[in-house]
Amino acid sequence: MSTYLGTMPVLTCQTTNSSSDTNFTELTTGTSIKTHNNGSFVVLDHQNDLANERQPPTLSTPENKAAEIRGHYESNPPDVAAEMEKWFEAADRYGFLEDDKLFTPDVNQAEKEAERATKWAGMAQHAQLHGEDLHTFIVNSKFIKRVYKGIPDCWRRDAWYFTLTNGLQKANNDDALREQYKVLLSEPSSHERQIDLDIPRTMHGHIMFRQRYGQGQRALFNVLRAFSGFDKEVGYCQGMTNIAAMLLMYCEEERAYTALVHMFLRDGLHDLFVPGFPALMESFFIQERLVERYLTRLYRHLHSIDVTSAAYATRWYITMFTGGVVKYQTLLRIWDVYFLEGFNVFYFVAIALLKTFQYQLLSRNFESCMTLLSSTLTVPDDDKFMKLVKKLHDRYSHRIPALRHEYAKIHKS
Repeated sequence: MSTYLGTMPVLTCQTTNSSSDTNFTELTTGTSIKTHNNGSFVVLDHQNDLANERQPPTLSTPENKAAEIRGHYESNPPDVAAEMEKWFEAADRYGFLEDDKLFTPDVNQAEKEAERATKWAGMAQHAQLHGEDLHTFIVNSKFIKRVYKGIPDCWRRDAWYFTLTNGLQKANNDDALREQYKVLLSEPSSHERQIDLDIPRTMHGHIMFRQRYGQGQRALFNVLRAFSGFDKEVGYCQGMTNIAAMLLMYCEEERAYTALVHMFLRDGLHDLFVPGFPALMESFFIQERLVERYLTRLYRHLHSIDVTSAAYATRWYITMFTGGVVKYQTLLRIWDVYFLEGFNVFYFVAIALLKTFQYQLLSRNFESCMTLLSSTLTVPDDDKFMKLVKKLHDRYSHRIPALRHEYAKIHKS
């Protein structure tokens, strides 16, 4: 099992949205992206930025502060039952509090999922791996169609892991990953302070992450801290908090960690978060070329008012659409197909979003377009939206390798 080696950068951002209070249009780190209002971006060097941000009033030594932070998460185990009971009655079916309007589920979705859950039970085959009970599926046109229709909540944990690990074939070393997780938790991380600062503003509307130093926040801290030791060059990036939180809503700690590792290895997420953000830069380029070709009128309008993908899509890709880009029920549908198709499907999610809102965008100026694209987008009909994503992906996904090659050729040093 290979791990990444290198220095440990810290990426921080300031934000404002319900799933994470982070503004992902401006990121700072030792090597960072600064996205300007006109859509251009530059790579900057800000080694000392973090030292000037949110310093505690008293700090003896970094080692003492790190020990104090770990102590908050390790001492006095929370009463899980009391923690859940505190907000359970006020939460919606996904665990979000009713006053969090960002995540209002479709009233018919529960009934649809109950019907689909029975169908998924008929497709599932029991399996065991490293003593753990899992499920496998025959990947055929029916399976793919049902994934795009939405995986029932009760099947998401097993279905996500099955598709993420290529039918569990890539999960053969998961027992070693779980042992590695225990070892990494026993080691300190230079990113603990920033992780601790970011956790309270991640998915705060969900009852799992509402309680300070509660069960959910402890699990999130552990997963992110351990992963910063697995990929030392990335270390920790704030966009990762929402991604890890999404996994923890459906998986226990160890499974969330192994899933995050598989996501990085399968989809090259290392390059999405490493200083310089090469995969993010590439994503902007690919999205621009796709919009230019398939939404030509919108492309011309946006460029006429200086709105490019780099101006608004950082949040889309750096959080894998978990940063309040769409409502939660739509996000789940997007992640269902992400685990099936891989990272490339996000390009067609982006195109589908722009197509869905193109008439509103075509009538707006720079400020209005940026306001809309920086907000939480409400998809009118998730089923129609996902059909559009599938249509775009099936027709045009073959172009992505050529666009990557074109980008690499342009930026070849």
